[in-house]
Amino acid sequence: MTFLAALLYLQPFREDLIEVRQRSEPLEVAKLSPLKFPPENKPFAFEWLTEGYGHAWTPTDEYQLRFRVFSQDRKVHDELAPTTARLLLNLWKYNFTELKIDHKPDYNKSCVDVYLCFSGDPGGEQLFDEDSQAKGISTKVNTIYIYDMPSFKEPLEKVREVCHEYGHASLPAVGGYDKPEYWANGYLGENFFMSWLAKQTSINSDLLYGCDPKILRDYVARVCYPMVAKGAMNFPGNSWLAGKSEEHMNRYIGLMLWMQEILPANIVAQSMKLMRSYDPKDVPASIVDACDGIDGLSIKVPSFLVGKKVWLPFGRHTISGAKVLGKSDNWIALYAPKTPIVVR
Repeated sequence: MTFLAALLYLQPFREDLIEVRQRSEPLEVAKLSPLKFPPENKPFAFEWLTEGYGHAWTPTDEYQLRFRVFSQDRKVHDELAPTTARLLLNLWKYNFTELKIDHKPDYNKSCVDVYLCFSGDPGGEQLFDEDSQAKGISTKVNTIYIYDMPSFKEPLEKVREVCHEYGHASLPAVGGYDKPEYWANGYLGENFFMSWLAKQTSINSDLLYGCDPKILRDYVARVCYPMVAKGAMNFPGNSWLAGKSEEHMNRYIGLMLWMQEILPANIVAQSMKLMRSYDPKDVPASIVDACDGIDGLSIKVPSFLVGKKVWLPFGRHTISGAKVLGKSDNWIALYAPKTPIVVR
């Protein structure tokens, strides 16, 4: 960053692999949202910009722009944009360093644009869109809109909404559902990212819009763990996953949360990349294929599943530490022990 450019920014916030830069002055030309809104079918205008940079191991070893967070106001206290940028950067860091995935490079050079809106019904949406304001030409963009965010009553709801929309923006898509949404990667991201955040011992309320980390952990135990149990205790056959209802989406999410509990993060991501289609019925086979290279993995089953019959994607492996009860489509069943299971 040049000296002149630095004058336009407040003191940057930097932690491991990420940096938040907040402009000290409004944009000379307001940023218009690519999306147009009723009743006039006009875009919203955004005067303030906060940027999120990640250390993406480029040949130049520089921090790369991964988020632009546009807001319509700036407050001295309770500023939402830098917190949103920091939360998203931490989720990006999890994706990049552990899942080994990054934003799609054909959408604005891997940068996700986030619009924090005054109005609209509280909530959000993610869109792959085109932005004609950038350099006077149409550019493909990956966008997130958060509507009426200041009206969210609970800080945890802000965290949940950001995790949901970032799931749409960054995770491979599985879909075909009638309810609650066609694509499942939003609800997967919501539960996947919040489960990961809850396990971070260094997390603090500053990253969570003021939410006490204990409230987040209680939420995950109440909402996510039952889905983990459902994903663990049911054989993931076609008949169990096939369907378009909310229940069927929750089964898919539960299966992926169960994999998040027992598999290295990069193996979970590899299973997503190996999907042969968007159909959730293809998920179990892609998980088995992703596990092919595992040798010597030690698995500690969550305490709430100890003694339960669970299904694991290790039909091509040798298991020690538990007795295999049965096998189907390269998935094995066993009673989860207190001690670690070793997979070879």
